[in-house]
Amino acid sequence: MTEKQLQSKVIKFLKSHPNIWFFKVWGGGFQKSGIPDIICCVNGYFIALELKSDAGKPTALQQMNIRQINAAGGIGVILYPAGFEKFKMLVREVNSCSLATAESSVLKNVNISFTLGTKED
Repeated sequence: MTEKQLQSKVIKFLKSHPNIWFFKVWGGGFQKSGIPDIICCVNGYFIALELKSDAGKPTALQQMNIRQINAAGGIGVILYPAGFEKFKMLVREVNSCSLATAESSVLKNVNISFTLGTKED
């Protein structure tokens, strides 16, 4: 699956659920490099998605940005097509969470990457 195909699936999924705001980042010369492809707010939680095709590989800068998002208390994910079902489950769980933000440290510590078996540092 190409990154564009994955992007279409992710956007369709996000649009089909309530309490989700998101935008697609369009890279260019006027923005900071390495910003994840899709930025979301799901039921009050910040989620950033770096999308990759089956054969794609994140750059060191993209990996660093995902790590920094996770360290800051957001949820940063490098999403491959093979991780799409797990991603949908994550979004559904976050969307149904009724805990106050300060009490939801379990979700804030998810810190996961769907990288087809390789763990990002």
